Amino acid sequence: MKAVLTDWRLCWLLLLLPVAVFLPALPIDETRYLSIAWEMRFSHDFLALHLNGAPYSDKGPLLFWLINLAWLPFGPQVWTVRAGILAASFCSLLLFERLVLRLAPTAAPDRRALATRATLLLGGIVYFALFSSAIMFDVVLGTFVLVALHGIADFDERRWPRGIALAAIGFGLGLLTKGPAVLLDAGLVALFAPWWSATAREQPGRWYACVLAGVIGGVAIALAWAVAVYGVAGLWSEIILHQTVGRVVKSFAHQRPFWWYFMVLPFMLLPWTLSLRAPWRAWREHFLAGKAARFGLVWFVPAFAVFCFAISGKQPHYLLPILPGLALYLATVLGDAAARLRGRLFGALLLVAGLAFAAVPTLAAHAREISLLERLHLTDAFLRVVAGLWPLWGALVAAIGAWLLCVRDAHASLRALALASVATAACGMLALAQDVGPYVDVSVAAARIKQIQESGQPIAHLAWHHGLFEFPGRFTRPLPKVNYADLRTWCAAHPDGEIVTFYTKYPITAKPELELPYRFGRIIFWRAADILAMPAVPAKPIAPDDEDAPED
Repeated sequence: MKAVLTDWRLCWLLLLLPVAVFLPALPIDETRYLSIAWEMRFSHDFLALHLNGAPYSDKGPLLFWLINLAWLPFGPQVWTVRAGILAASFCSLLLFERLVLRLAPTAAPDRRALATRATLLLGGIVYFALFSSAIMFDVVLGTFVLVALHGIADFDERRWPRGIALAAIGFGLGLLTKGPAVLLDAGLVALFAPWWSATAREQPGRWYACVLAGVIGGVAIALAWAVAVYGVAGLWSEIILHQTVGRVVKSFAHQRPFWWYFMVLPFMLLPWTLSLRAPWRAWREHFLAGKAARFGLVWFVPAFAVFCFAISGKQPHYLLPILPGLALYLATVLGDAAARLRGRLFGALLLVAGLAFAAVPTLAAHAREISLLERLHLTDAFLRVVAGLWPLWGALVAAIGAWLLCVRDAHASLRALALASVATAACGMLALAQDVGPYVDVSVAAARIKQIQESGQPIAHLAWHHGLFEFPGRFTRPLPKVNYADLRTWCAAHPDGEIVTFYTKYPITAKPELELPYRFGRIIFWRAADILAMPAVPAKPIAPDDEDAPED
C-alpha cells in the first residue's frame, strides 16, 4: 500500500476528490448517461440499453454497468459515480507508471525516474485532471486501453499466453465501453510494433498471430453482448453501419475540420506547452532513441493522425486515451541534460487569470453601469450566473500562480507544476459546482413532471429532452416528446395536459404556468389550454427541434 499511495499521488487524489463529491451531473451528456443507467436499474434489464423508454444503441453497456455498480453501496447518487470514475483515472496513472517501468531497460539507472516523470506529466495535464471524474466514456476507455497495452508489452517480453489474455480483456472491455475506438487507441501500437519492439522484428509471424488472437478474443467478448441484444441483423444495422461507419465517414455530431485538433491540443496540454523547454537536438534524438520513446510516439502520433484526417466527428476528450503516449515521449525529452522546466510563465498566467477571475463577479454585477451588456452582447441570465461566482476561486488560482513563481528548486519544479495544475483544475470545477450547479439542477422541474405523470395528467416535452429529467426525477415511465409542428395537435388532443421545455427558441406567447432557471435560460411549463387559446404563431421555430445538443 505504501508503494501505491506515494505522496504526490495521494495529493493528486485528495485535490480532485472534492470535485467528485460536490460537482453535480452536467447536462446534456452526463445527465443522459445517468438516465440510461437509472432506466437499466429500475427495469432490471442489464443487457439492452434504453433512454426514455426507447432503445439506445449509441454506446456500449459497460459504463452503465459500472454506474449501477457504484450505486450499490449508497443508492443512485451522482457523487458515487464520480468517485468511481476518479478511481478509474487513478488506476490509469498506476497502470501507466507500471507500463513505463516495463518499457524502460531494466539496467537503466533512470528507469524509475522516467516512470515518475511520465506519470507526473500525465497526471499534471490540465485536461486530464479536468476529466478525471467526468461521467464520460473516454475516461474509462483510457483505463482499458492501458490494460490492452500491458498485453502488448507482454508480447514484447515473449509472454504470449498472458499477453493474449490481457489484450483480449482490454480490447473486449474497451469495445463494450466505446466500440472500435479502443482498436485505434491501442491497436496501432501493436500494428507498428516492429518500430519499437525487437521481438516484433525477430518474430513477426508469431507477434501478429498473437495480436490477432487478442483482438479476436476482445471482439468475442463484445459480440457476446451485442448479438444477445441486437441479433446478427441488428448488430449490422445499429452498431456497424449507424455508429461505426456513420461516425467515421460522415459524423452526425461534432463535425470539424482536420486541423481542429492541432488548434486545441496545446491548450489541453497545459502547463507543459508553456513550461517544458529543450533544444531541437533533444526532441530529434529522443524521437528515435529508446523503446519507451518510440512506444509513446507510436501510441500517440498514428492515432492522432487518424482522429484528425479520417474521423469527421471531433471532441477534445476523444484524445484522452492517447495522451499518455505523448506524456511518455515528453518524459524522455525532459530526461535530457539540456531540458528544463520553466514554471514561472505558467505561474504568471495563473496569477493574472486568477485576479481576473476574482474580479469577474463584480464586473458582472455592475455590467449595466459600465456598459458591458451592450459592448459584449451579454444576456441578463448570463450575467446573473456569473455575478454569483465566489471571488475566492479566483483568489485561490492567483495564490497557486504566486506560489509557482516562488518555486526555485529544479528537482521540485515538475511535482510543483503538476500539483499546481491539478489544484487549478479542481478550483475551476469547484467554482462550476458552486456557481453553475444550482442552474443545472433540474430536480424541482423533474419532481413536478413526475407528480403530473403519477396523477394521470398528460404531459409532453416540446422537442427532444435527451433524458435530462429522467434520473433527477427517478422516472419510471417515459416523458413523451412533441415537435413544434405538432404542438397544437397534441394540445387539442390533451386539453387538460401540460407542455414543458428547456428550449427558449419557440415563439409561444401564452403565459407560462411556471418558469424555473436553467443554465442561461429557463425551463418553462405551459398548460395545453393556454397554448390553444393564444393567437396563431409561425409554423416553424427559429431552429430545428432536435439539433440543440448532438449526441456525444
